[in-house]
Amino acid sequence: MRLSFIALSLLTAGLSLPAHADYLYGFGGVYVDHQNWDHGPNAINDGERGASRNQWVLGAEGGAGFTWGDMYGFFDYESPGQASSERKTSIKGTMNVYLGDTGLSAYAQIYDHKNQNMSEQNRVLGLGYTKLAGENWWFKPWVGIHDISYTDTFAGTANNISGFNGYMLGWTAGYKFQAFNQNFSIVNWNEIEFDRQHANAQGQGGDNGLNGGVSLFWNVTDHVTTGITYRYFANKLGVNNPGTNYQTYGDALIYRLQYNF
Repeated sequence: MRLSFIALSLLTAGLSLPAHADYLYGFGGVYVDHQNWDHGPNAINDGERGASRNQWVLGAEGGAGFTWGDMYGFFDYESPGQASSERKTSIKGTMNVYLGDTGLSAYAQIYDHKNQNMSEQNRVLGLGYTKLAGENWWFKPWVGIHDISYTDTFAGTANNISGFNGYMLGWTAGYKFQAFNQNFSIVNWNEIEFDRQHANAQGQGGDNGLNGGVSLFWNVTDHVTTGITYRYFANKLGVNNPGTNYQTYGDALIYRLQYNF
């Protein structure tokens, strides 16, 4: 059975589990982002891929925790004010299913991105660890097998990549704190790809890749949050750097205004 079906089955099974387990917490919100790909210290520095890649994003996110595990997901609708040919969608879902009281979990992740010229879905299935947490902080590492489906028509003909794409190691982490009588939080997500299949390694600039972001959020009220994210990547996003084969490391700044339910 393909990894995609296994991951989807695990996610689907998780959605049915809350009826048989205790609900612990939940959160959700809608947001407006502005992605600035030419603002970072190592920003995409060519005109085609730099400022022209800046965009508004409308999104929604949510997560929940249960006695059996936890889940998180978001949906982004990118460039909503542009022509239909310029609009894009990104969807991500993650889930941990606890393996007893060991702290280990069965981990599944799906990320799907579509635009007029490209369709990409990344699937990860592996193990996580969820007991590195305290009252105001958490660190949830995971590692798994990486499976991919990718198609693009940028050159006028279809370029297809599918199947086993090596391995992925990652984590999510966060810390909540107070300063100036205000509530803040720092959140980091990080993904490292290893041993990519040859076709994907050629398209991304290397056998390994890095992808992530560090966010500082100001929780103005219970319902209003604003923040900034330092978005970073290496051998990822297929970004060309003039004069070299690929931009080894790049970054961007993302500004957010969010309403929390």
